[in-house]
Amino acid sequence: MTSYDVDVLVAGAGPVGLTAALQLARWGVSVRLVDAAPGPATTSRALGTHARSLEIYDQLGILGDIAPHGTRVNAFIRHQADRATRVDYDFSGLVTRFPYMFNIDQVITERVLRGYAASAGIQVEWNTRLESFQHDDDAVTAVLRNGDGPGAGQETVRARYLWGCDGGHSTVRKTLRLPLAGEAAHTWLIADAIVHTDLERDGVHWLFPAGGALMLFPFPDPGKWRLLDTTGEGEPEHPRQIAGQFSTKLSQALGRDTVVDSPSWVSKFTIQQRAVPAMHVGRCFVSGDAAHVHSPASGQGLNTGIQDAYNLAWKLAMVVHGHADAVLLDTYDVERVPIGQALLASTAKVTENSMVDTTTMDTQDSDRGFMRQLIRNMSGLSISYPDSPLTLPDDESGAGPRPGQRLTQISAADGQSPGWMVLRALLRTSAWHLLVFAGSEHPTGQDQVLAETTTLPVWLDKVTISRRRLDEDDHGVWDPDGRVPDTLAAADGDWILVRPDGYLSARGTGDTSLRAALDRLTGLHLRESARA
Repeated sequence: MTSYDVDVLVAGAGPVGLTAALQLARWGVSVRLVDAAPGPATTSRALGTHARSLEIYDQLGILGDIAPHGTRVNAFIRHQADRATRVDYDFSGLVTRFPYMFNIDQVITERVLRGYAASAGIQVEWNTRLESFQHDDDAVTAVLRNGDGPGAGQETVRARYLWGCDGGHSTVRKTLRLPLAGEAAHTWLIADAIVHTDLERDGVHWLFPAGGALMLFPFPDPGKWRLLDTTGEGEPEHPRQIAGQFSTKLSQALGRDTVVDSPSWVSKFTIQQRAVPAMHVGRCFVSGDAAHVHSPASGQGLNTGIQDAYNLAWKLAMVVHGHADAVLLDTYDVERVPIGQALLASTAKVTENSMVDTTTMDTQDSDRGFMRQLIRNMSGLSISYPDSPLTLPDDESGAGPRPGQRLTQISAADGQSPGWMVLRALLRTSAWHLLVFAGSEHPTGQDQVLAETTTLPVWLDKVTISRRRLDEDDHGVWDPDGRVPDTLAAADGDWILVRPDGYLSARGTGDTSLRAALDRLTGLHLRESARA
């Protein structure tokens, strides 16, 4: 019998590592979370949070602590000559409770995640560096260095799995010799500063002074903006000079005097467009910037990394608890590697468009088409897993979410209906969920058949959704106005099988089709482990 010090060692305590550790802990997996930094970051980095990430925050139960600290961004505003063209974000065809971009300082996002991780028993081990590791079929043996200088100590940790959330210079990725394939692109300058301007604060602004392009992204803080200069001009160690440079360029682009205060943070960087061909080797995994780095133009880094972590955590937990064979972990590569690869193309296109002053084009029509596609790409709402081994496709292409798509394709109004309020809370539990629809006033034969399904796997939580008031002992959702089946296009006797990350695995009608779906999943190495 192999002995372990910990189930999962997570390297990197940014938003990706924190999400990973929090979810693992909630699934009852033992975790250590280490970071080489001396403490939490105090300067801003990622800012934009997109709709799919907000849905994940809601399912994590942390959205209420994040929302007060951010601001909605509803439009894209281009300034050319003496006019500003506003294009409101168009989410048509992408139904969500969050039809906007949400700007929040990464420092705050990390603070909220750290608080929830601590409540789940996870304390970040700062000033603790992953020095090296070896891995084989049985375990990962990692060497940690605690502290710096002559007094630093070393510790050897034996873990079931190692998860690298350790950024663009990832020790885990380099040790695994996973190539970060791609190319370097342009050099840009970014600064966070107070700008004395009357620009609308619910939009991203795009401006064209001589020689390049500027973009402005609003912070929640009064008067504070993130400024991006695509020329890359200026030296970060001279913040007053940077302030003067931005003041001059903004004044020129807007046609009026605009003053920028000395920035609180400045960074000059060369955009990398790179991704790994695989996101795990044996018992070792990489997520976030450790697996894919790209232009910040559409704010994809933090969002994609959190989605990586949300995809893998429950799979690792099922394997650790013996509810699935290790081959389940291969679906992490199958599902997430194509997402990272696709980002290279989409962010490259946004980068090139952001640098071009298309004054000779019909800008409003051009902007609307560009923005519609940009919204689809950056929102994360169109991500689906139709080709995953965990997706059991149906023969229909009817209304409602289909296998491989996310469940919560609902508006804010629908999401606040009585049934959805209860269901959203139930979906926060760490489990697969079987939604069974028994909504009519009088139970049908099909309802009764589903009610008699007793041999469900231990990893599956059955939730009955009914228009009838449920008995005290029933585990389910009383949905008096029927909004849940209406939005999911489900009839009495239907069922929907939902993965822990909120994506549909299968849907059908009656006990026979349900049993067939479960048999296929258990054939894909999710074990029966039937309830007693």
